[in-house]
Amino acid sequence: MKYVVVSAAVTDEIHFDDGRVKTVPGGAGIYALAGIKLWEDDVEIVTGIGTDYKELHGKWYEENALSMSGLTVKDQHSPYTIIQYFADGEREEIPKYGLEHFKKLETTAKELEPYFKQADGIYIFKNTDPTFWNEILKLERKPSGTIIWEIAADAAFPENEEKVQEIASQVEIFSINLTEASRLFGISDKNAIIKKLQSWQVELIFLRQGAKGAVMISPREIVEVPSETDVNVIDPTGGGNSSTGAVLCGAVNHYSPKVCGKMGSLSAAMCISQYGVPQKITKEMRKEAYQKAGIEG
Repeated sequence: MKYVVVSAAVTDEIHFDDGRVKTVPGGAGIYALAGIKLWEDDVEIVTGIGTDYKELHGKWYEENALSMSGLTVKDQHSPYTIIQYFADGEREEIPKYGLEHFKKLETTAKELEPYFKQADGIYIFKNTDPTFWNEILKLERKPSGTIIWEIAADAAFPENEEKVQEIASQVEIFSINLTEASRLFGISDKNAIIKKLQSWQVELIFLRQGAKGAVMISPREIVEVPSETDVNVIDPTGGGNSSTGAVLCGAVNHYSPKVCGKMGSLSAAMCISQYGVPQKITKEMRKEAYQKAGIEG
């Protein structure tokens, strides 16, 4: 397995303001999975699920030729989020079985051990939970193995700055959005935030700015990457997760930070063009993405 995604596989029950209801696969891990799948096939999500998950979403995995072997049944119910959209565009998210239920289904270091030994790229969506990271960072992995850590929003607070830097310094790529970074450092000036992040000396930092694109930060350079302009934005959910997955894919293939950022923008554009992940990621979509990124597929 070339790429491994470590994050929850969630069911999103979307309630629209006009009364319509739609149930789709969701969660950071699924969007990251889709973001990588746009570029390559050899990717798998490793997480706990409920007995209901395969019946709910097995068809999506099948249509996209994605393995479900990394999914382990750990409970009767899979993580389930009820999302209510309002007429003004705002939304409310309610975890149907509570936040503790998510924790109950988390993947353990022992379960991840065989994947880490063979994966070229590992995507992790997580906060700064010391128990998790103490075990994960001790796992043996390929000499060329690359970890990208997308920080969970609940960890981006000033009291966690030292912990965040400590973890970020032990992975190859760190992904955070501008709002989270501003809150983490307690500063609003974008240039000051970039300078602060660059001082961490992480191999690559992916600073996401939503519709304004992203900034690729390394100890040697700072590269601004615009977002895609020809996109009909239906729902921005998962844009950051999918773009982070794509950046991992680019880094594993030794593309420049600029190309990695472009790949991220393209995966995000794909995922925000409908509610939930695309029903099917086709060869035609991949061919077009490679052409737009200026790389050979």
